[in-house]
Formats: sequence, C-alpha cells, structure tokens
Amino acid sequence: MIVFCLERNGRGKVAKHHWKFLNKHAEFAHGLPCQTTISRTLQVCEVDSLIQAAVIWRRLVYGWEPDESASFDGKTMRGVHGTAGEDGGVIRHIVSLFTHQTQQTIGQVGVNEKENEIPAAKRLFTEVDISGLTLVGDALHGQKDTARTILDEGGNYLLFIKGNQAELQELIEDQFRDPLLKATSAGYRQHSRGRQITTSVTISNDLDLEDLRTDWPGVSFIGVVHRHGTRAEKDGIKQIDETVCFIASDMDLTAQRAAKLVRSHWQIENNLHWQKDWTFHEDRQTLRLGAAPQVMTFLRSFCIGLMKLIGIISVTDTLQDLQLDPLLHERFALLTRVV
Repeated sequence: MIVFCLERNGRGKVAKHHWKFLNKHAEFAHGLPCQTTISRTLQVCEVDSLIQAAVIWRRLVYGWEPDESASFDGKTMRGVHGTAGEDGGVIRHIVSLFTHQTQQTIGQVGVNEKENEIPAAKRLFTEVDISGLTLVGDALHGQKDTARTILDEGGNYLLFIKGNQAELQELIEDQFRDPLLKATSAGYRQHSRGRQITTSVTISNDLDLEDLRTDWPGVSFIGVVHRHGTRAEKDGIKQIDETVCFIASDMDLTAQRAAKLVRSHWQIENNLHWQKDWTFHEDRQTLRLGAAPQVMTFLRSFCIGLMKLIGIISVTDTLQDLQLDPLLHERFALLTRVV
C-alpha cells in the first residue's frame, strides 16, 4: 500500500527494486502486477470498505486514541478529468474528515455531479462515527441541516458564519456591539513565514438563544474571530483586518477551547490538502476511471496519517529521503507496521 502511495518514486521502480522484501510479506503467484493491472484493481475497489478496513487496522495496530475535534472540508483533484456521476463516472471532488489531535483522515466521500459539498458532508457524518467529536466547518457548511445532522449523530459543531447566512451574521455582529454583553476572550499569535497576525476569539451565551435554536438546533454560544496584522505576499506586505462570526453547540465551551478549535481548523488545509498537492503532487495524477481517483487520494491521506502516528514531523523531508535512499523503503514499511 505504501509503495503504491509513494508515486514520486515513479512507475513501479520501488516494487521492482524491493522484490525480495515484498515477497516475504505477500504472495505474487504470477509475479509483480504491472501498472495496468494495479490501475484496473483500483478502479473496482470499494472505497467505503477500504476506508473502514484502514480505520480498523489503524486502531488494532496503534491502539485507539480518542480525538476531541476534527475539521471537514472539500478538495478538488485538478488532474482528474471527465464528468462526475453516480454510475461509473469520475469523482473529482472529495470531502474529508481530518482529526486535530492525531491528524488522521477518518472518513471521506466523493461529491457527484448531482450534489455539492453540503449534502456530501452530511452523508459523511452518517458513515463515520463522530460521537463525542466537535466538528469545525467553514462558512460554506454554515447550514441548519448540517448542524442538525452533526447533533443527530452524537457530535458537536463549531460552524463559521459569513454572507451566505446574512441574517444570522448581522444578529451576531449586533450582539457583540453591545457594550453590556457578557463575553470572554482568548487569542494567539502567528509570527512566522511572513505572517505577523494576532487572532482574538470572543464567545458569549449572554442572550436568549431559544429563538435562535428554533432555526439553528443546539446553539449554545455565538462568537467572533478577529484577525489583524500583516502577511507577506508576492506583490508585497498585505494588511490583515478581518472579523468572522461563528456558532457552537458545546455547552461547556470556553474561550480558550474556541480559540484552539479555530486555530486547529487550518490543519486540514496545511497538513492534509497542501501535503497532497505539493508533496504527493496530487493535482498531476491523471487516474480517472472508476474508483481509482478516490482510492488513491485516500491512500495519500492514509500515508500522511501513518507518518504522524510514528512521530514524523516533516512529510516533505521524509518523502525526499525515501526518494534518495532506496534502502529506507523497507525500514519505513517495517516501522509503520504495514508489513
């Protein structure tokens, strides 16, 4: 599995160079399968069964360490071309669920041409055990049905609210303009990689939420995130001064925990999507038939999760080392216990 995930090493060379090692741990009665055979196998693979098997295997081998929170977000595989569909069509857009503490992808669903991310995310919550998790979603998922589905499946939510829910956004902003509103705040700073940004997170439940709960089930807190500072960009230094609203269902939420959830939400972009694009070169992969694109994007996620489980800090450096030193592939497979 890891051999196939490390596509940077190219065209089966890793497997060919480590034939004796692979032969110790698997039977290849007809020799090493060629790329065409592997591709055809991936096309007919049952994605949901693969994900469930991977999650079960990970728990059996590494034990179960419960996470407190996770983020869900979508990503398009830009190298995959064709028309998305339910019956045999290619799936290009994937919604993933990524945990904050252990940085594992515990579920993913494909978005077909008859839907968008919103109903796909609701399907994901019914397929994955989210009980006890607080799920963080961006403003696209600031939807009443999304909030209701998360609660029905035993989770909590923190959902960002922007212009797509203008009435709710205006209500929250008006509440925080009231100088008599009882609220608590926490914050953090980002001073690295050209960023000098200070973020403050303020929450309150000092208002009558019953009317709000009529439309938005389970709301326990409203909040605002304010960011200000500077960020280095190609055309110079950009001034940052923005405010984003959110709602949360956790009755025990504190400002410190809200700030941690807000900050951790960026992990799905930086530690998952960015790694798949820039380290695994996902947008250059052109497998497009059957389930192959969905299988391969999950295997990349699975590989990133394995590296985190064994304490690897830099996924990028690790793949570069594996590319330069063929002997490391066997050590890596043994260390991660995939063989």
